[in-house]
Amino acid sequence: MRPIIVLIILLLSPALPAAAPPEGEEWAQAMRKINLAGRQRMLSQRIAMAVCLTRFGAEPERNAAVAAAAEDLFARTLAGLRSGDPHLGLEAENHASVLAALDAVDALWPGYRAAAAALREGEARADPLTALRAQAGHMLRATDTVVGRLEAVYGEGLIPPDRATTVNVAGRQRMLIQKAMMEACFAAATSEREASHRPEVAATTSLFEQSLADLLIGNEAGGIVPPPNAEIDIRLVRVVRLWRWLGADLDALAEGADMDASQLAQLARAAEMVLVTMNEAVSLYEAL
Repeated sequence: MRPIIVLIILLLSPALPAAAPPEGEEWAQAMRKINLAGRQRMLSQRIAMAVCLTRFGAEPERNAAVAAAAEDLFARTLAGLRSGDPHLGLEAENHASVLAALDAVDALWPGYRAAAAALREGEARADPLTALRAQAGHMLRATDTVVGRLEAVYGEGLIPPDRATTVNVAGRQRMLIQKAMMEACFAAATSEREASHRPEVAATTSLFEQSLADLLIGNEAGGIVPPPNAEIDIRLVRVVRLWRWLGADLDALAEGADMDASQLAQLARAAEMVLVTMNEAVSLYEAL
């Protein structure tokens, strides 16, 4: 197996399920499901981001492998959230509202996966990214609904609602990192970049930064608790430091700067560092 594939697998592979906290196995399972359902949101954007980078010529071999690995992990987790997967630490889902939300993702997934695979493998089409961008948006909304249903179901008496909300928001940060990079790539790669994609980059980075501030200091009105331990606080502070220049470059692009394939590839690698650190924080939230 090539080294790049090994690194991608290590990045995307879930940590071993956390030891059950004092509240019991049900608590641990609820937190696990919210975490991994939240990761699905990230993967939905990661797939489109990596395909766009591949088409744009930004480290195409590496990013084609990133897209393929994300597709595989999305498919496996989707099945696990429904039917259970011991290797992912997931038990079968029994709540009708969650299963209905998973049905909606199931309906979208085959078409999205096929489109992404065709594009990363070099299928030639006119304006090939437009349809994929739309599909990524549909998939994001569907996966976000799954997280919301899980938060509602398991936040009613099993785990404190503010803990469920905090894990949801922390997990959403992973998605926003990939969504910002996806939008940055679309802005650089498509002919309509000056009109549509740049404001999206700005809006996504703004939400990431506001959510990061809420996670760092808490937001009682928003149901977000401040860092409950030093380990989480350290990760969040590290995210702030890593984000400084990544966010600055994304802001510059949103304001009209152009980026070539080499610059986008460098930006994507910086985003990976932020993603890894944010994922570590989410895993620590899960273990509470």
